[in-house]
Amino acid sequence: MPMPIFWRLILSHMGVLLLSGAACFYSIVQLGSLSGTARTALDTNHKMISYQEALADAFLSEVRYGGKYLLTHTDSRHIQVRQFKKDFTDYMEILKQLGQSESIAPSLSRIEQFHAKYHALFDREVEYIQVNQLYAQSRYQQERDKIVESTLNELDALKLQLRAKLQEKLQSIDRGARTARRIALITTLLVFALGTILSLRVSSSIEGPGSVAVAALPLLGARWVQVIKNTGLCVAKRAEPQLHRLTAFALNLMAIWSRRYTTWKNFSLRKGN
Repeated sequence: MPMPIFWRLILSHMGVLLLSGAACFYSIVQLGSLSGTARTALDTNHKMISYQEALADAFLSEVRYGGKYLLTHTDSRHIQVRQFKKDFTDYMEILKQLGQSESIAPSLSRIEQFHAKYHALFDREVEYIQVNQLYAQSRYQQERDKIVESTLNELDALKLQLRAKLQEKLQSIDRGARTARRIALITTLLVFALGTILSLRVSSSIEGPGSVAVAALPLLGARWVQVIKNTGLCVAKRAEPQLHRLTAFALNLMAIWSRRYTTWKNFSLRKGN
């Protein structure tokens, strides 16, 4: 049993609607994922790079003002060293909270250890200076330089890791956007092609019975003409007595008016004579 045209229309439109809905659902999910990745890149990776740069600046400031204190022995330089040490500790805590990955946490731990070793040597030198005790300044200087170099190398490595992670997030966003665009384009073409094919098929199924009906129009017209003629003959037969009565009434009326006109004309002639 062939499917009715109504159900063909319903099923074809439902197919196009489901395909369009699936494409819209995928686009919504993909855009949400891209939005989450972009938010993570801005709120975590980008901030970590900024705090890493602030951490490196704070450590370099400690080294610079620490060297000035060891040369001048002024308390103001020592206070500045302690202030930058506090800034370094604050930035380190923020980075620990933001960087929970397995590759970043060990790097932060090594930087913290180098920083602690540097200040252990620096504080020991400060004690010698405050009590005016002689010590091997060159040996402490060499050890501090090694620790500073190791710390800076670790900070550079941390910066490279953070930049690599940010670049990876940006590349994933780019890949996701390209994939979403490709799928949206393919889905649009499929919906257009499917809608066109279904429309043509439904139109052809509707055209079939229509052509038969058009071909049958002359026969139907002839039948209707015959029906009208028969109906006209019946009406004419039924109206024949009324037509005879109307004709007799008209003839009588004309005869009356003719007699009156003749009487009036004769009376006018006699009056004139």
